[in-house]
Amino acid sequence: MSRYTPPHDSKPVIDAAQAWVQMCLVEDGSMLGEGAISTASNFGALDRYFVQRPDAGDGSFYEKLQTQLEDAPPEARKLMAELLWALFLFPSNIGIETKREGVSRVWGWTGDALDPAHPLLADTYLDGIGSAGMGVNTNRWREIKYMVGFGQAIKREAPDRRTELFTDYDRHVAWMDTVPQEGDRQFRHMLRFFLFPDRVERMSSNGDRRRVLEGFKVAPQKATRKWRDSQLDDALLTLRQAQAQRYGTVDLDFYNPPLVDVWRKPNETDVSISDDEEAGEAQADSSLVKEPGAGYAKQLESARNLILYGPPGTGKTWRLQQMFSSYTDLPADLDRATWEHQLVARHGWRAVIAAALADTGKPTKAGDLENHPLIRAKALQRKRTKAVTSTVWGYMQEHTNPASTTVNVTSRRAPYLFDKSEDSRWALLPDWQEQDSEAAELLLAWQAGPGSESTPVKRYRLVTFHPSYSYEDFVIGLRPVAGSGTEGEASAGFRMVDGVFKQACEEARANPGKRHALFIDEINRANISKVFGELITLIEPDKRARYGATGELVAGMEVQLPGTGGEEGDDERFGVPENLDIIGTMNTADRSIALLDIALRRRFEFREIAPDYGLLDRRVDEVDLGLLLRRINERLEFLADRDRLIGHAYLTRVTSVADLRLVFQRQIIPLLQEYFFDDWSRVELVLSKGNGTSVFVRRETMDAGRLFGHAVDGALSERTRYVVTDPESWDASSFAGIYQTERVISESEV
Repeated sequence: MSRYTPPHDSKPVIDAAQAWVQMCLVEDGSMLGEGAISTASNFGALDRYFVQRPDAGDGSFYEKLQTQLEDAPPEARKLMAELLWALFLFPSNIGIETKREGVSRVWGWTGDALDPAHPLLADTYLDGIGSAGMGVNTNRWREIKYMVGFGQAIKREAPDRRTELFTDYDRHVAWMDTVPQEGDRQFRHMLRFFLFPDRVERMSSNGDRRRVLEGFKVAPQKATRKWRDSQLDDALLTLRQAQAQRYGTVDLDFYNPPLVDVWRKPNETDVSISDDEEAGEAQADSSLVKEPGAGYAKQLESARNLILYGPPGTGKTWRLQQMFSSYTDLPADLDRATWEHQLVARHGWRAVIAAALADTGKPTKAGDLENHPLIRAKALQRKRTKAVTSTVWGYMQEHTNPASTTVNVTSRRAPYLFDKSEDSRWALLPDWQEQDSEAAELLLAWQAGPGSESTPVKRYRLVTFHPSYSYEDFVIGLRPVAGSGTEGEASAGFRMVDGVFKQACEEARANPGKRHALFIDEINRANISKVFGELITLIEPDKRARYGATGELVAGMEVQLPGTGGEEGDDERFGVPENLDIIGTMNTADRSIALLDIALRRRFEFREIAPDYGLLDRRVDEVDLGLLLRRINERLEFLADRDRLIGHAYLTRVTSVADLRLVFQRQIIPLLQEYFFDDWSRVELVLSKGNGTSVFVRRETMDAGRLFGHAVDGALSERTRYVVTDPESWDASSFAGIYQTERVISESEV
């Protein structure tokens, strides 16, 4: 049923939404306060001060909202806070703390503080139950406008009629069609799910409804675009019932396997697409919503060091990908400071300096350029509280026009962007934008401001370890760089370059109000002790670094990174910030958890991801996929160990015997061959029937006399080789025979 919403718990959220409907829409009460707040009068006040007085000027959503409501009655402002709370119940792509801060902020405009520990502001209710796409953020003002009109409309109905409209599906859908709306407002879909979760899917847009129906070949989107909400709901309900019968369970969800694999592209994130977003409306208004900034941040929970381990095919990397959304911000959700940090984190010093100099619009001294916001943001991100001017000076000299006579540095390298006047004022060369497209793009983004981008902003980095991965790749190391000599000829040099781990740490340290993550796929394929080096100590949660407003260490530990001090020899002090999570995956078929360095094992939590036979609880042409995989894995554990099993992912996409043939031929049999080091007798045993023979592998005798015409000294006269049989000969009974074995009783047991 639609109440099944992993990884979220829908029950408390649905209960809270239904309580809000009863207390605030049917009645005139309040969820967060006391007294009559959700009244027709207060909805009318919000219409007068918010809907009828739009603010299209500069500023964040909350800044403009505060201006709009400054003359509104205090109770109307509280109603606005409650509408935001109700809107935030559904979306999981808005951070819990961001929701809590926004509701508390608006409530506080009345002069009454809202207790952050209020039961209905708990994570349980604000976790959300599904991604609502960009529309619920970029068009939040439209959603609130719709909710105000909806509130006015319901308050015009008699109380008995209100109850009827919220308990009878057909009457509710028909009545909702009479409420005016601009575009495809997501709140009406959210509310319909909350009211009728056993009939309506947890989709906040009709866009995904149509995509699902097309993916399952119910109807093409060209046809369903003309369907009403009730038609889409009915078609999805019929589809759900058919899938429940097919898989033998009602615990199915269209955003989770196996259903999601049918209609959504691989690795596509769980983001509901609304009609507004398809039409481009979200991008047009993306600058209108920005969340509260760092002033509302609270101390984050302890850092998490986690390794997901298990045999191949159990979905470890897939689970990693599902975590990405927790470390992703939509541009509309970023405050100015966080946006600046995220912007400069994607660019090096050269591009930041060039964009800052271009933004000033005039020749500037290096010391004056230090105060530009772009330079300050980059200095904070790179933990440079001192000697920023020398850094700026050094990069501009390094990328100075080779023909310049005012700069005494002989080694220069492309791109050539800068030149200096006799009075030490720096300017960009006329063709700097052609020379450095990265700096040009940064300048455009900077001048466009927050919310101008439509691409989600990542607070995470992803790396895959391999046997040759090193400390220099991960933390810091020498890298060759190109340059030019005194006559402009090509030359080469070396410089210390930060690795992915150090970059992730610096980004997290500069943005302490948000959680960041470093995802490490195949973490056990590298030499962990060598890759982490001395930082293996600093990743422990109780040794994580916490920094003050000016960058000083106030808790935790730092070490000095060798080779970072330059000629002065004052090596850089470095700590792992407390808001950086390190999450890895480990394939136990490559290396057992027991073989890991003990230092690593005691610093990480380990979560086993085992084969999930429940996801294969279905039959394909009378072949029970779950039972088939379970029997193979039981045999593997008996003959080898539990680290070398086969995950459910190998069979999740199987829908026919033909699919089974391909999976066994191209994946499972080669994997078994690797597991047993080409010992085909054991491969045969794993895939055998009860009599010890297998239809998948055939034995053939190789006779020395036939091959050589005579006996071979020191060699066997005969050898047995194994050959994979023709896959076309494998039918349903071949696969079923693996688990339909009858125990053979030996004579000694008789």
